[in-house]
Amino acid sequence: MFEDKSASEDQLRRSDLDWTIVYPVMLTNGPKTESYRVGEKVAPSGLAMISRADVADFILKQLADTRFVRKAAVVTS
Repeated sequence: MFEDKSASEDQLRRSDLDWTIVYPVMLTNGPKTESYRVGEKVAPSGLAMISRADVADFILKQLADTRFVRKAAVVTS
């Protein structure tokens, strides 16, 4: 499974598409808070969790934001 994930991400990175890979920490069913951290390298503290609603908020914002085009983003609370 991890080999397939790695191979598919490598193929995506080699493509000429505009892409963003999103790596959320442990997901919860909590509410949208719009209070989260995101970066290419973010050190989660403790047992890092984030709501699915906040991950969705980040993904939707990427439609108008080019900061993470052709990059991977870690999303955490």
